[in-house]
Amino acid sequence: MKKNKHILFSFSMFFLMVTCLCVSHINHRSKKVLRLEILHTQRPLFLNDSLVNKLLTQNLPRKLVMSKDSLDLNILENQMSSIPEINNVQTYITLENKLFLSITEREPLFKVVSSPPRFSDLNGKLFTFKTIDSLYVPSFETSSSTISISLTAKFIKKLLADPFLNRELEKVYLKNNNYQIKLKSYNFKIIFGRPTRIAKKIKKLKVFCTLINDNDSIDNYTNINLSYMKQIVALTS
Repeated sequence: MKKNKHILFSFSMFFLMVTCLCVSHINHRSKKVLRLEILHTQRPLFLNDSLVNKLLTQNLPRKLVMSKDSLDLNILENQMSSIPEINNVQTYITLENKLFLSITEREPLFKVVSSPPRFSDLNGKLFTFKTIDSLYVPSFETSSSTISISLTAKFIKKLLADPFLNRELEKVYLKNNNYQIKLKSYNFKIIFGRPTRIAKKIKKLKVFCTLINDNDSIDNYTNINLSYMKQIVALTS
């Protein structure tokens, strides 16, 4: 009888010890589990929190996201930065085991008319086009397959820096290494030429548009050419 009690006591103590170890392990692991907090540096256009979570699970093993011990912030940042819509991402962990993911999206500068269509940012980085009612950007179209989008981005950025063109620029074409532009409020085609002497060409264009506005009888121009030095060549229908 005493032997049985001793065995029962030993078994009970062993069971209690195993239980304590399991509880301790669970508590220890729970302290290392990270809670994800997503921060947007500006109003998000493309990536909401649910989509970011989906991208995380697609690009990284789940344990890297949830476990503090196995998380490599460099891997996480590099993987997230490879997503075309993301311009910059920063990660950090707080003492409260919160993983903060600070995301800066790429800002669309213009839409590239292609199949499928794409946005370009000011550095010529392409990313997925998405129709957004609150967003308007000019479009760009070319028949060349070798055009550098980064050069066009620099050109369009300079055009949009002018307040008048920022309101009016509707479309940019590139044909035979010469740019053409279309404005919202004017029907004529504008031959801009090569992306040189941009400020002077913009000044000539604004003078011509002011002339059109001040003279209602002058409304039959089909295209104007800004590529000549010190003059505008205008053609009528």
